[in-house]
Amino acid sequence: MEATKPSVGGVALGVEVQAALDRMAALLRPVGAASVILDDALGRVAAIDIVARLNAPPFPVAAMDGYALRWSDAGAPLPCTGAIKAGDTVGARLSPGTCLRIFTGAPIPSGADTVVIQELTEQVDGRIVLLPGAEPYRHIRTAGSNFETGQSIVRAGRRLNARDIGLLASSGHLHARVYSRPRVAVLSMGDELSDSLSPGGGAQIIDANRPTLKALVRAWGGIPIDLGIVRDDPDTLARILSTVDVDLLVTSGGASVGDFDFMGQTLAGLGFKAAFHKVQMRPAKATLFGTLGSLPILGLPGNACAATIAALIFLKPAIALLGGAGRQDAVREWAVLGSAIAAVGPRTTFLRGRLDREAGGCLSFTALPSQDNAMLSGLAGADAVVVRPPSAPAARTGDSVEIVRFDTVAGF
Repeated sequence: MEATKPSVGGVALGVEVQAALDRMAALLRPVGAASVILDDALGRVAAIDIVARLNAPPFPVAAMDGYALRWSDAGAPLPCTGAIKAGDTVGARLSPGTCLRIFTGAPIPSGADTVVIQELTEQVDGRIVLLPGAEPYRHIRTAGSNFETGQSIVRAGRRLNARDIGLLASSGHLHARVYSRPRVAVLSMGDELSDSLSPGGGAQIIDANRPTLKALVRAWGGIPIDLGIVRDDPDTLARILSTVDVDLLVTSGGASVGDFDFMGQTLAGLGFKAAFHKVQMRPAKATLFGTLGSLPILGLPGNACAATIAALIFLKPAIALLGGAGRQDAVREWAVLGSAIAAVGPRTTFLRGRLDREAGGCLSFTALPSQDNAMLSGLAGADAVVVRPPSAPAARTGDSVEIVRFDTVAGF
């Protein structure tokens, strides 16, 4: 008789990375929306399609400094009867057989159909003569050529950057409707942890996970809420899990199989519905996700490197989904190996390493000699992880591999 696989919340242990991401994505929705002033809209995600409230330009304007004229008059020297600059009143008229000096952004006078740039003109006996190269019907921006009233200028789901803010302002908006930032609570578990070095306190492990995770939550668009260190006490943990009011709870530690790793059993006792408990990845196998009532919970390993890699793979897309940006899994690209790497076991394996640029321009990845999950200094000095599929064979120098670059991930 085949042994029953262990489970938490009715879900068998150990799913593939992609399946775990799919299960998580199915349970997360945007947390809400609000209208904010443009000064507060940078980095927020548009909750609706935003349309222009005006035409830009609102009337035909000159695209260059030069002379406004009728092209039908271009064959003869033209008297210049005035000048128009940006900001002048709309409505100037161009008399037949004349031209007007005009500057970039100025309203085109009625009757003009061409602006000839000043470099293609000269004055002869007080009149403007066009030089070879002048072309008809040029250098006029028509009304609405930038955008028109009612035209969609920002699509829902777009994370607003400075260019978008400028576009919204120029189209008549003082506010933008954006998704709310998800409130993400962070806690660490373990009697061995401390926030700071205490003299005479015996053996201590400084908690690096909460500072790291809070920084990543902030960089990825969430609002971090620090729940501190929770000691190895199931009752205390249960009380926190039952009362916390946030959009996502992220824990680190306590999710493995040690005698004092209480997370799984405490969650099960409270009615936690697991989407997965443990992922077939290395590091960070001890990663779980599910819901306790309406509260999504992402449990990460206690080891600093494992927790940080798991955050890259799971926390970033979770915050994107809650923040309305849609699914944004870690982006992979190709590099060549700068040195050989060994075969990997049955789990998707993430190896930390450094990047260089080959003479031909392609990226070269060299794995760090130590992949110890407790060595945060190695992760801090790495540029990327190579992603090796389950049971991938050894790879030689020059082989192509998939990587996730850290410099393309905000805050990482």
